[in-house]
Amino acid sequence: MTETKKFPFDFEFYNKTDLPDPEFYDLAYEQITELASGHSDITGASVSIEELSGDETPHAYQAIVTLYVRPNNIAAKDIRNAALDALQEALDAAISQIREKREKLRNY
Repeated sequence: MTETKKFPFDFEFYNKTDLPDPEFYDLAYEQITELASGHSDITGASVSIEELSGDETPHAYQAIVTLYVRPNNIAAKDIRNAALDALQEALDAAISQIREKREKLRNY
């Protein structure tokens, strides 16, 4: 894992694949910290990448991104043939939900 980068809040990172951590961790770090920058609504995050490959699902990876946000948490899950693609799609979905939530609060 990247030693020099630390999240400004609690962060859990689980890589349940044989693939190396740094690329996945760096991607999550960059996008989640950018999303949190200038805001106090995100209090923590959890990212999980898991290989689902088996007889029925060859080359399948699942990524789950959970953002601990006030007042309600956000979670996004995606399954793709490539772990990096699954992570990016799950991050995109979580980021989109946060932005929608912030927009609703602004307009309230």
